[in-house]
Amino acid sequence: MPADSDVQTTNRIPGHRGASVLISHSSHDGAVSALVALDGAVVDLRITESAALRPPGQLAHDILGCVRAAQEVFRGISASEG
Repeated sequence: MPADSDVQTTNRIPGHRGASVLISHSSHDGAVSALVALDGAVVDLRITESAALRPPGQLAHDILGCVRAAQEVFRGISASEG
């Protein structure tokens, strides 16, 4: 299963005002997923039990990869609007 990004909108995010656009990105196997707000803040992080069994370095790599991929989608959206 390939890594996947998904654009979402929501009306409430703790610590954020008003409606927000969020990007969700999952690892290739779906074991790690990150939800990132427009300002780059990580709003949610999901780790399955299978991901938790990975060596710490691999798990960190997978988490950061999901966060960075979601942030990159926002950069692409901003670039296309500018």
